[in-house]
Amino acid sequence: MSKPDINPEDTNILTAYDESFVPWAIYGNLQSSIQFADNKINLLFVIAGIILSIVLESIGDFSEESLVFKIVFVLLLLIMIPFLYYSIRTVAAHTIHRPDVQTRKLYFFGDILRMPASQFIEHFKSNTRTEHYDELLLQVHNLSHIAKKKFENYSKALYLLSIMMGLLIVLLVSKAFL
Repeated sequence: MSKPDINPEDTNILTAYDESFVPWAIYGNLQSSIQFADNKINLLFVIAGIILSIVLESIGDFSEESLVFKIVFVLLLLIMIPFLYYSIRTVAAHTIHRPDVQTRKLYFFGDILRMPASQFIEHFKSNTRTEHYDELLLQVHNLSHIAKKKFENYSKALYLLSIMMGLLIVLLVSKAFL
């Protein structure tokens, strides 16, 4: 039994069945990647918090600490600043990317909320399947930019955390032997 030929321009999105699978799968995968980056940066926050706790507990009378300890302590605190910056940028990643196509305002929550519910429902139903797919693919493109930014910032935060771990080791060794 063959399927009848369907012209996507004439068909409503609500009757679509399989053509949207690929864009929705990509969209879901990108959402999962974004959530994965958020989970990873949360882990880095925990590790950085443990490092900061160890550092603060290791301080006795700061004026009596060795010069090496003081220098490493200050370096650690200075590295903590960009670490926090990139970590927060990971969590709050956004893009100022301007796509080369006009949005139909069908899938982005900010656009949806600017319309009354009845207007959005009519607007959603009035667009063809092709227009819906184009809008969905635009959202996939936008999410790709966000995911890229998140992982770039995460990588920088991870690198800085590695430096902080190395400095922690130097700090503890200087505390024990100097």
